[in-house]
Amino acid sequence: MAEIAKNRNEKIEELEKLAKSVLEVKASSIPRRPIVIEFCGSPKSGKSSCISSLDLFLRRNKFRTKVLTERASVCPVKDKYDPSFNIWTACTAIAELSEILSNNAKDFDVIILDRGVFDALCWFNWLKNRNSLDEADFNGLETFLLINKWRKSIDLIYVFTVTPEESLVREYANLLTNKAGSIMRKDVLKSYRDSVLNTVKDYSEKYQKIEQCDTTNISIENVNYKVTKNTLEILRDNLVEKIGYFEREKISDNLPEHFNISTIQDIASNELKYNFRDEVEKNNDLVQPIPILIITDESRENIFVVKKNKKTNSKSPESKKLLIYLGGHTRKEDSFGEADVSFNSIIKKSLAREIKEETGLNYIPPSNEGDLTCIWVRDNDRSKKHLAVIHIWEVDFSTIKFRLDSNEFMVANNTLSGTIMSLSDISRKEKELERWSKIILKEHFNLNLFPSNDMFSS
Repeated sequence: MAEIAKNRNEKIEELEKLAKSVLEVKASSIPRRPIVIEFCGSPKSGKSSCISSLDLFLRRNKFRTKVLTERASVCPVKDKYDPSFNIWTACTAIAELSEILSNNAKDFDVIILDRGVFDALCWFNWLKNRNSLDEADFNGLETFLLINKWRKSIDLIYVFTVTPEESLVREYANLLTNKAGSIMRKDVLKSYRDSVLNTVKDYSEKYQKIEQCDTTNISIENVNYKVTKNTLEILRDNLVEKIGYFEREKISDNLPEHFNISTIQDIASNELKYNFRDEVEKNNDLVQPIPILIITDESRENIFVVKKNKKTNSKSPESKKLLIYLGGHTRKEDSFGEADVSFNSIIKKSLAREIKEETGLNYIPPSNEGDLTCIWVRDNDRSKKHLAVIHIWEVDFSTIKFRLDSNEFMVANNTLSGTIMSLSDISRKEKELERWSKIILKEHFNLNLFPSNDMFSS
């Protein structure tokens, strides 16, 4: 018993030390989005116990969590063999997850999903195998559940399994009845377990990470330890992002500051490389493509402007400056699940994600927007590390509602950040503009301002 207690205390100490290190990284980072972990698998395999343990550990170690509880127990469809049962549970799980990710994603560090999208795939495969769901309906449901929007939002899937015999032992351990339920039968449990394992095999490459855990002969303590450690490691990786880059030697120093992206087509048609942000930032031989978006009206007389808040690095050229664009780095995660992973394609995926994170808007770069233009200022080594790829979105401002991220931008009423300004008003704020904004105003809005060398200056 003393040795068991010692091992337990060592595990707790290790986890709490890891949690502290993750919190330290988190304190110096701008919050992005929560990680989403889905739990699914066989009945009585220990999912609920593990979820409770993980949630309690995270909350007591100062992480913000949200558990989306499974909806099967309150499903109004009574027959669990009816496909409508799992259609209802899947759609309610997606609805809850979508609401949080759309409205208040940055209020949480971890979202725990008890039976969600992947779980629905398991059940629909099982129903199809039992001839309870026809092929056409299955294909339609599969296509819906496998869209990138759901798959990319789930960072880790835990698939818990247990033998049918052990599942039944656990089911009846604390019950005063031996009567079987519609699912808690040995043959049903076996067929479902087989379906789960086959679903993992068939869809594993479509998700970022799937972990299998057979809990038949593993203590719940060991299961909880493994799950908690994995969660903390994913949290850490999510904070220490990997960004895209290409070698500076591949681009000519003779290019003007503003040029057409077709000029560097050899680079744009190839796949980006990725590494941890701090490693890329300190390497003078690498260039980081930065997709940016200018939001204006059809007349191009008004532009949405922002200012970064105090969390922005004081050495950044954007610090305390008025920006006429939004956007940011390409990230490794943007390439996941994409057939086309070229620079040209990924910058669009990255920009859509950035705009959603920064403003709450759903921006989809058009496929026929023609040749994009780039900005590459080379006043010093810092400026040479960043290449802007310009997108322009013409909107009707009366129909747009911005939800500017207060973690990254100033949002107080006494600042211009988050407002729509006319070109004439912007021109009167010339000294507050940084270099990229001035180049954009000249090249795309015919507003020629005196180009001070402030972009990425030392």
